[in-house]
Amino acid sequence: MALLEVENLQVHFTTRDGTVHAVDGLDFRLEKGETLGVVGESGSGKSQAMLAIMGLLADNGRARGRIRFLGERLDRLPPAARRRLRGNRMGMIFQDPQTSLNGHLSIERQLTEVLQVHQGLSRRQARLRAVEALAAVGIPDPARRIRRYPHEFSGGMRQRVMIAMALLCQPDLLIADEPTTALDVTVQAQILDLLADLQKRHAMSILLITHDLGVIARLSDRVLVMYGGRACEEAPVERLFDQPHHPYTCALLGAVPRLDLPPGARLAAIPGQPPTLLGRPGGCPFHDRCPEALPRCRETPPAARWIAPDHRVFCHLEGDS
Repeated sequence: MALLEVENLQVHFTTRDGTVHAVDGLDFRLEKGETLGVVGESGSGKSQAMLAIMGLLADNGRARGRIRFLGERLDRLPPAARRRLRGNRMGMIFQDPQTSLNGHLSIERQLTEVLQVHQGLSRRQARLRAVEALAAVGIPDPARRIRRYPHEFSGGMRQRVMIAMALLCQPDLLIADEPTTALDVTVQAQILDLLADLQKRHAMSILLITHDLGVIARLSDRVLVMYGGRACEEAPVERLFDQPHHPYTCALLGAVPRLDLPPGARLAAIPGQPPTLLGRPGGCPFHDRCPEALPRCRETPPAARWIAPDHRVFCHLEGDS
């Protein structure tokens, strides 16, 4: 049994301009101990899909579909039962620790509250565990620094605090939403190494959301490429980088800066703009920007075609190959 199974997930938001279909028919599985990288440009639906899994959509958002966690239907759980899972068996690292941490509360209070609510520890027991968690993520002198407030930490250290908070209860699933955004490359490398080490130590599964293919290559076992709220391609990380099939995947990989480019060479770019997702457009969401689009790409959404037992692609072109 997979740790997490998502079937036909749809997420829409009611706005003044109309209905925004942020996620449209997403399916994937995550096995125990596995890291699945979810990649795509801004607006592809990555973060909203993960917020739907956690039950944290904005008030104007609604989710449909089946979400199973260890065989249990999360989408059927009442809000109170879902809250008991969040922070306990399911942890999440948000994009911006500056806004995710409460600036009015000390780091100690924010960490100990998780343990008191989910595991019933006393304040003293929770503080000892929180200090251990800060030490585990590489924060020096944790017994002293735990009394500080978020603004007294650097961006990299705040991200480490967020990781410690997400892992306090040793969750089965960690969702990491752009965990290295706005960090310099040295701190990025430290955070990625830390996540890989903690995963081995706790045998947890990770859903890694990013637009950075370098991060995907470093940490993921499999990759799910999203565009316009839909899946484009899914494969093991090595296979996806070596044998991409969907034109969007190829375009993403082609836009990555390379050390072997000749001096003065221009970087590849994907022409056009992402879809607005207002309404529900027919066909493949990438057809307006795809240099190989066929007439039916504009009319009919492509079904999944299996290139290999562990590699699927949603593209009409594969049916002609």
